[in-house]
Amino acid sequence: MAKTINILSVIDVETILAKNLKGGTATSPTSLGSNDDSDIYVYMITSRGYIDSKEHNGRASSELEIDANVGDTIQWELTCPGSGLQHNAIIAGITPGFQPNPPSISVPVSVVTYRNIYDTAGSSGYQVVKQTDYNSNVLASGTTQYSITFQIMDNSGNSLGYYFWDPFVKVN
Repeated sequence: MAKTINILSVIDVETILAKNLKGGTATSPTSLGSNDDSDIYVYMITSRGYIDSKEHNGRASSELEIDANVGDTIQWELTCPGSGLQHNAIIAGITPGFQPNPPSISVPVSVVTYRNIYDTAGSSGYQVVKQTDYNSNVLASGTTQYSITFQIMDNSGNSLGYYFWDPFVKVN
């Protein structure tokens, strides 16, 4: 049975800004590095059942590898601690890198998601939040490295730069 595998990436915006990483542009984002370098800025999480059983990093690393099956959908979303209080991080795009032939995932596309965010425990009151996520269909077995580009913005809507890192999808 096909599943939707939701991957939440938490961006430590405050650490990126404190380290004075110069923000790139939409067409030339700044790399956060790989493995240990990007681990101080990015925490990727998903349900334990989707984590690559051979992965040594486990959850909450920037190089999260997931196990997916043909027919599954992968949905990426992004946030930052204190989202919207001082800064925000927004996915600007997801691009597959080298892919096996045939490709293991479709090119990720942006989708608008509406979520009901409840205001208070024990209360039925909620607000609807609109967010842009990215979805990709799992097409064939293989491993694909992909790049997630995101933008950091301040509370006034000013861009503080674009950044990226490059995790993997492993398809059984």
